Amino acid sequence: MSAPSRPVLRRLSSRTWPIVPVLCALVCTTAAAEPPAPPAPAAPTSGGYWLGAHLLGPGPGVLAATEAMSLGTSVEGAPTSVGAVVGQVGTIHDAMRFVARWAFAAVVGSPRDRTLRLAPAPIPGGDLLPTHGAVLVALTVQGRSPDGGTRTVQWPKDQAELLPPELAWVPAALIPDRAPLFAAPAARVPPTSERFALARRSGSLFVLGALDRCDDRSPLPGAAGEPQRVCLRWYQVVARDGERFQAGYLPAFQVALVEDWRRGQGALPRAQLIASGTRGDAAQFVLVARARDNTMHRLTLEAPLAGDVFPEATLSVDGDWAEVRFAGAAPRRIALDATMDARPR
Repeated sequence: MSAPSRPVLRRLSSRTWPIVPVLCALVCTTAAAEPPAPPAPAAPTSGGYWLGAHLLGPGPGVLAATEAMSLGTSVEGAPTSVGAVVGQVGTIHDAMRFVARWAFAAVVGSPRDRTLRLAPAPIPGGDLLPTHGAVLVALTVQGRSPDGGTRTVQWPKDQAELLPPELAWVPAALIPDRAPLFAAPAARVPPTSERFALARRSGSLFVLGALDRCDDRSPLPGAAGEPQRVCLRWYQVVARDGERFQAGYLPAFQVALVEDWRRGQGALPRAQLIASGTRGDAAQFVLVARARDNTMHRLTLEAPLAGDVFPEATLSVDGDWAEVRFAGAAPRRIALDATMDARPR
């Protein structure tokens, strides 16, 4: 069998050479071609998060508490900030699970519970204090870069994005710019000097539950009458300020639940009705409003208690007016402006 014929090679003449670059552009790889673009760097969150705790107490107790909180993951390259880094996780949801695990050992009743709750208040840090003698000042969540260093965390504006599905915390906002955070609730707001932390409106705030504290107060000097029970409602909260998460208690009248704002046609004005406490046989509510000019106003309202239960209350907003209805009482129409701040004479 004869060998197959070989293709005839032709030398391109000067009349055909201009087509060479065109053919090469289609089928050749040239040394002059631009190298492919490098792959995009991994998103910063691929490095996960460093988790830590700021604890106070005797050295051995703090060391034992830190070991109890350890996640068993490497802390090589961890930041050397106040406190100790106890591990790393990959997602913000896992970071929030860590915060939830150590903020409190238990959660009190729902923040919308209308029944007075006088149950014992869980202490911040749960078992860390009774077991190890360590006081939890703050839990820390810091961004971890892919190379094991640190990075800046871009905290979402919508606080609910931080919460894993099983965590039933309620996103909230502080009404004043800042407020003292207390380690335990009381029948009266303690002096600011007794605070152990400061919550700021610029951070995040989550409400875990609500409980009440009561005492019997004598009437004002010179006034007749028997002592009457006065109660103050508190929220069990976790407040974030930057990378620090702090557990504690705030008076309910200083906190607005994000989902409880009521609006009319636009973003402003908006209003919210907060069960704040009791006085004698009357339930007290604070109506807070952000007016059309973006200023905050408040007004205290009272309605009869039903035993130890706050009356059912509804709030609607129409234009610059709010209508408040308490069960069994006539509706009240209130202007959402500076007249709310006037004190009764």
